[in-house]
Amino acid sequence: MKSLVLAGLALSLGIVIPSPIRWTVTPTANNPGDAPIKITASFSPDADAPSHQALTLAISDMVTFPPGASALAVVSPVDGLKLMHLAFDHKVGTHCTNGSPRWDVETTDGSSYAFGCAAGIHEVGLPAAGWERITFSCEDVQMLKGLSGSCPLGSPQTVRVLQVIQDEAASTTLDNLNVNWNLLGSSQQ
Repeated sequence: MKSLVLAGLALSLGIVIPSPIRWTVTPTANNPGDAPIKITASFSPDADAPSHQALTLAISDMVTFPPGASALAVVSPVDGLKLMHLAFDHKVGTHCTNGSPRWDVETTDGSSYAFGCAAGIHEVGLPAAGWERITFSCEDVQMLKGLSGSCPLGSPQTVRVLQVIQDEAASTTLDNLNVNWNLLGSSQQ
């Protein structure tokens, strides 16, 4: 009864109570030109990973775009999603440049953005020894397509595609993909 009264009060005051989103992260190989390379995109048990399920994204050789090739971790659902916060935990010593791995954000207005691993604020030792938490802001955005100077974080733009991409010849290990302060991993969150 108490929750019904609180819900009625919230509605009368115009307060929106969001329902929890059931996020999924789907690792996948993207090789549209069938290049003769090895791509790894998977979660696997890792006792040293903060969630004990590390995400490995690896590609044996770079493939020029187009067609390109990459290891991906696709986040869903994103319908109507407005981004406020992006981060991930990165295993120190694995691949990390401004190009890969990176958050790839495509919005419904046709804009594309990237947030590369080497950018952002690196908090070494957080959340565990041998790891670093990398948190991104609009200062770190690479505008790939769209209105110069725009950024999807904190804007009214809604997301069409949200994924982490590894497309440089190397291997990286990530954990705790962080979207709007929700930690995402190998199972639905």
